[in-house]
Order: sequence, then C-alpha cells, then structure tokens
Amino acid sequence: KYIGSVKPEGGGLQMLRARYNLPVDSELQAVRVNFRWLGSPNVCQGGDDRGDYDDTDDLVFAVEGFSTDGPSRSPTNEPTKIPTKLPTSLPTPRGDDNPTTQSPTPAPTTKSPTNEPTNDPTKSPTDAPTDPVVATYVPGDLTVDCDGGKLRLSTGLDCRLLTREGNRVRLANGSESGDRWHGKADGAAVIPHPTDQGWYYVSNSEVSDGDGGVGALRFDRNGELMGYEMILDRTSRNCGGGRTPWNTWVSCEEDGSSGYCHEVDPHTGHTREVNVVAVGGNYESFAYDDQDPTAPGNTRYFVTEDATRGALTRYTPDPEAYEGGNYDILSSSGGVHEYLILDNDGTFDWTTNREDGRDNAEDFFPKTEGIDVHDRILNFVSKVEQRLFTLDLGAQTWSDSSTVSGAFDLDPDQLSRIVGEGDLLYFCEDGGDDCDVHGRDSTGKYFTIVEGRGYATETTGLAFSPDGRFMYVSFQEDSNVYSFWRTDGLAFNGTVADTKYHK
Repeated sequence: KYIGSVKPEGGGLQMLRARYNLPVDSELQAVRVNFRWLGSPNVCQGGDDRGDYDDTDDLVFAVEGFSTDGPSRSPTNEPTKIPTKLPTSLPTPRGDDNPTTQSPTPAPTTKSPTNEPTNDPTKSPTDAPTDPVVATYVPGDLTVDCDGGKLRLSTGLDCRLLTREGNRVRLANGSESGDRWHGKADGAAVIPHPTDQGWYYVSNSEVSDGDGGVGALRFDRNGELMGYEMILDRTSRNCGGGRTPWNTWVSCEEDGSSGYCHEVDPHTGHTREVNVVAVGGNYESFAYDDQDPTAPGNTRYFVTEDATRGALTRYTPDPEAYEGGNYDILSSSGGVHEYLILDNDGTFDWTTNREDGRDNAEDFFPKTEGIDVHDRILNFVSKVEQRLFTLDLGAQTWSDSSTVSGAFDLDPDQLSRIVGEGDLLYFCEDGGDDCDVHGRDSTGKYFTIVEGRGYATETTGLAFSPDGRFMYVSFQEDSNVYSFWRTDGLAFNGTVADTKYHK
C-alpha cells in the first residue's frame, strides 16, 4: 500500500514523517522507504529512473497485542471535498479569562537588534505557562524598539525581522534557504500544516513582467523558521488573494487586462491557474461563501477587480468538479461566472452578462479591492468611492458606508479582527508618512500597535498563526517581513478578515 511522499524543506539533517495506521490482521509488518532524487515514485527504484542519491530501506517488525478491533482507517492527507466554515476562531487565552492587570513593564534595556536578520536567530516565545498569567500587552503604549528603531512596538510585544528582498532566509538550524526572498511582498495568509501543527506564511510578490509569484515561509509548531521556497513563479503583479476552504491560497494578478488567478498549495507545491475568472483582468482579492444552500458543495467564490469597470465576479463550479480532488474544484470546466448588479432600491442580483456587470461597477463601485465573507455577509471596498459595500447574501440586500475613519492619515489597507483582549480590530496602513499597524477596540478607541518609524511604504500581509501566538506583517519597500509576539506568552486571539483597500 502506498503511504505517501514527503519533500524535504532543504538540505541537512531533517526528520521526515508520514502517518499510516497499521493493518490489524497481521502480527508481522513491513515498511519500505525510498529516498529519491528526481525521478518519480516507484516501489522498486532502479534503472533509468534511479538518481545518483537514491536509497531504499526496508524495515520488518512484529506487533505485539494486535487485535481485530483496531483503529479506524487513517485519515487521508487531502482535505474533505465539502468546505468547512472559515475562518475558525482561534484558541482562547490561557490562564484566567480576566487576569488582574498590573502596570506595564518598562521598555527592555537590552540592545536593539540589528537591521539585518541575525546569524543565529533568537528563539521564538515558549508556550504560555499552565498557571494563570498576567497580561502585560498594552496596545498603544509605544515603548519597545525593534530592528534598530525602525519599528516602535506597544508594551508587551517583541518582534524579529525574518528576512528582506534578495536575501536567503536564515533558518532556525543555522542553515539558509536555497531560494532568495522575493521582492515587493504583498497580500499574504497563514496556511496550517496538515499534520504537525506547524504552518506556512504564503506571500505574494507584486513584481511585474513575469517576475512575480508566491513564496512560502515554513514554520514548526513553536514558530521556528524551518524553510522558504518560491512556489509560484513567472506571474506578474501578484497583489491580493484569499484562502480556500481546503487550505490553499488563491493568488490574484493585478496585471491590466492580462491578470488571472492561481491556486497554490504550500504543502505539496501544487500550482495551477484556476477558472474563478472568465477573462484576463486587473484582479485583486478572492473570498468564498460556504453557506449557500443553492450552490454545489454549498459554496460560491468571489473575485474583485481593481479597474474602473471592474465587475465583481461570482463563480459557481460545475457539480461534477466536486467529484474529484480538491484541486479540481476551481480548475474544472463547466463552471458559471456571474457578475454583481446593485439596484437603487437596496437590493442586488447576479447576471451572466459581463458587460452589464462592468457598467454597474462603473456606476456604483469602481476599482474594488478587498473582499471578505462571514456568515453570509459579504464586504468589499471601492477605493475610488472610499466606500465599504455590505451584501446580505441570504436576503439579497446591500448597504454602504464610508471607509474614511478620520483617525489615521491614510485609509485602512487590511483589517484583522482579534477576538478577546479588548476586541481589537487591527489595521495595516497604505504607506507614505503613516505605515503603521493600528487597532480599534469595541468602544471605537484607536491605538497604534506598531509604528513604522523607519518606513514610508505600503504595510501589508497581516496574518496570524493558527494558534494565535504570532502576528506577521510585511513592509513592501525592501520586502521586509516581521514576526511579532506577546512577551506574556498569550495569544492574539481572533479571526482574520480581509477588507483590503489601498491607493
């Protein structure tokens, strides 16, 4: 029985794992492991298919106390075909729900880190203690310097510059990645590893002329950096995107009339242009609604286009697309493309006539960017109108509101909602004189969480690790990407919403 294939993250000593539940009908078991360089999977490596570094190891062993009442079949590595609801809530804080607060700790007296990533990266924070802990994170109390003063952090935060454009990524074991970190880092997301509780930070590269794509940083369960690889290449101006229900990333090309959307799986390395849009365009962001009872698999998919006549696309795969693997859902033929029509009476509809959709976009929502769906409520932003449009997908009604808060120098670029610790909403700014990370609590009070004193660029790629303990942010100038964590060991608890808007 073929168990699976595992690709090493890079060179050097590594631990490779594949899960397999032993059959219960035999005491004597045997496993064969083929190590191959190039070629293709084969039980018996050899002949013309054998590489210079191939090796085969067999292990035969006996199992005591086996029983016919054995475990259930091992789950497959492939996610289920019917999407689950995303995003899920992150873990609640460990310790008391309402710990007794204390005065913030003073700014650290240790020397600020250098501008370049250190040769021996500092260890990531340890797991939070099991005993009740005091929360020391004070949003808006800017006392902590990071990266030689380029960043000023709120009390109770720490950070590390992970890498910058053109550098090989230094890993936790002291080695370096084979690929160099990409330029113009933009939209990003965290994708959980399917088996080991680690994760990937997938990041778009908005470089033009076929030099863009998607790269992925690989982290273990403790947040240690284990690898980096450029997964998708030879695309252009990969700007925004979105996660799929089965934990892959859809990257959208914002490339005039030539852009398309591509699915990327950082775990397997799978990439493919997908059919969520019908023609080339200047595409921005991707989202889905997985609670539509009228759709195959209960799911429909949406894409925004950053163009004056950029229609908002709704894509419904053919029902047969769900009969194959997850990779087939967005790439199979036979799906239906529809386009949003907003009516003046506060209702909306969908049409298969793309020109009607483009006319409606020009009238109501030119140049759309961020899009997000939660509980059948779809939000998207028009940067020309500076309006947030809200669609109730069940009631087929819509409303709009201003995106100009009056609290920041620029309009919000990305929004992340953190549930717990004061119900903070986290914003990244577009750039210029204000390229900070801000927050807003449930009372409407605003905070500056991270101040980008050393930058004048777009702040983007805001994402949180699956356990909520790490926050990642990129600064597009020099393509610098940072990891942030709370020094009290508690999590940034919440969910992520992408209502992206930038100039």
